[in-house]
Amino acid sequence: MTSTLSLAERLGGLDDESLHDLIDGRGLTRSRIEDFFDLADALLEPPSVQHALAPLPRPVLAALAALAEHGGAATAEQAAECLRSWGATDVSTSSVRDDLNALVDAFLAEQVAGPVNAADADGDGDGPGDSANGSEPVFALYPGVAARFTGWADGDGMPGRKLAASGKPAALASVPDVDRRFVDRLAAERAFVAACAVAEFVYELEREPARELQKGGLALPDTRRIASALGIEAEDVATVHWLADSSRLVSREGAVWLPTDAAEAWAALSTPERWARLAGTWLDSVPADIRPLMVERAHASWGDALRGYARWRYPAADASLDRRVNEVEAHAEFLGITANAAPSTAGITLLQRGPDAAADVLRAAFPAEVDRVYVQHDLSIVAPGPLIPSLDARLRTLADAEGTGLAASFRVSPSSLHRAIAAGETAQSLRDFIGSISLTGLPQPVAYLIDEAASRYGRVRVRAADSSSGTGSVVHSGDHELLNTIAVDQSLAALGLRPASDAELTSRFPIDVAYWALVDAHYPVVAEDADGRQLRVRRRLGHPEPRESTDTAQLVVQRLRSAVSTEGQGGAEAWLNRQLESAVRSRTIVTVTVALPDGRELEFTLEPTGLGGGRLRGRDRASDIERTLPVASIRAVRTT
Repeated sequence: MTSTLSLAERLGGLDDESLHDLIDGRGLTRSRIEDFFDLADALLEPPSVQHALAPLPRPVLAALAALAEHGGAATAEQAAECLRSWGATDVSTSSVRDDLNALVDAFLAEQVAGPVNAADADGDGDGPGDSANGSEPVFALYPGVAARFTGWADGDGMPGRKLAASGKPAALASVPDVDRRFVDRLAAERAFVAACAVAEFVYELEREPARELQKGGLALPDTRRIASALGIEAEDVATVHWLADSSRLVSREGAVWLPTDAAEAWAALSTPERWARLAGTWLDSVPADIRPLMVERAHASWGDALRGYARWRYPAADASLDRRVNEVEAHAEFLGITANAAPSTAGITLLQRGPDAAADVLRAAFPAEVDRVYVQHDLSIVAPGPLIPSLDARLRTLADAEGTGLAASFRVSPSSLHRAIAAGETAQSLRDFIGSISLTGLPQPVAYLIDEAASRYGRVRVRAADSSSGTGSVVHSGDHELLNTIAVDQSLAALGLRPASDAELTSRFPIDVAYWALVDAHYPVVAEDADGRQLRVRRRLGHPEPRESTDTAQLVVQRLRSAVSTEGQGGAEAWLNRQLESAVRSRTIVTVTVALPDGRELEFTLEPTGLGGGRLRGRDRASDIERTLPVASIRAVRTT
């Protein structure tokens, strides 16, 4: 029936994407996989088979048990009858056929023709397997699959009779209406906080990048800094980081994390739209085996009950199942998809209708955004509610954020105004903007600071050094006292500034590094080109990198294709010999095409018995005689 040979032939017919997904899904990255026979052997090794069993739901495992009970091969009707004899009451031939096809898709079985049980293995046509099956397909397990399944069932698993039992865990209790209102209120608060936290995370990385540890994760000092800036617990920073990274809002370059170009467009969205993007990221991250359980239990509490149901649904899964469910639930809690392990109305909508519909549910629950602020004489700006994102983004260019959330606060300073002017603002545009959003007018101290900043702006200038000078940038100023202050400023020591003349300092770092170091040290600096024209310098942006630097599955696919496309006759002969060797080893019945001296070709269906001396020996199934065929005359081999 099935054999390594038939599996190798099937693998050879796959496209590159399907091959990659199969190799990657089974974790097959062995360097010894050189051709499709090696891959077939690897797929049938016990660890690989167990890996394939782990994500299979209980009904599919029960169908596999029924095939094993029939000696490894049966029709869907025979498998269904076996399951019914074990007490299953909710199976039909159609449902069992679907489960058997799932085994075929998992490369644990294939559809074959021929006898379906041991009583009919001699092919005499009189066994029960040849009863009026007509064209009903036969499903047969690949070699070793039944043994691996039996080993699991007899060890940590469960026998087919128990797998086929119709009993399910007690239905999870639905959340009462009174609890639903509480859940929705708490979930909306969490959703709003989550969207704001991710936005603040992006802004904080723009202000100061975060370092990545060699073992993974953000450095502890950066984690503490970010937690303080976001107003969240340090242990929640990892979740915010995961959301921002998975949504492609930040990326790692070298050893630091930076915002990406996509972050600017995301920051301009409304809070419900921001949340929708993050919720969509969460939804896409839910593993394929867990998502249907969450959809099925959308109106019931999750937590321990969901984990128990997952273990019941996937009995062959290992301990990582609980970990994956826990991770998905933790992210759902943070985003307000659930609250206290109960799905919110927005969460249910997300699972059933998608992120945009879920955001519409939350829109009414989120606090109204404001477009007016209080500008005070102490140079602080206080928002009476969550700011419209576009207004918030512009305020951050001219003031430093001191508080976030429902009542954000900012503070105007000389350095923040210099930053705004460097970005293209003027004294008049700053006056007009602040006056247009202020509920308290433009206080005199703020107006004075704007004028002073505009007058001092550009007293320090930085440009790129000449390429032949061996330095990266040049800092110069007509104010010698100010330049001397910069030269001895310890906060700028990392720039390695060296005097080049009374009016110039040089640094080995490029212009953008020197510029932002001076900005962060609160100096009125301007970036300019070689002709003295002002440049706008943006903080360095990250560029998303591939999630894995080395795709080992793709390397295996390339080796397989290279083996198939070997130039010359040698490649075809090697493949033919591997086919014949595999057929002899497994006693697989094959049809060989033989070229005759007169140019004709004949086909013989043989049960191979030996291969040697350039000849294939086997029993002819049609004439029941032993034949010996020269390998050099064999043009093709296929399983029957």
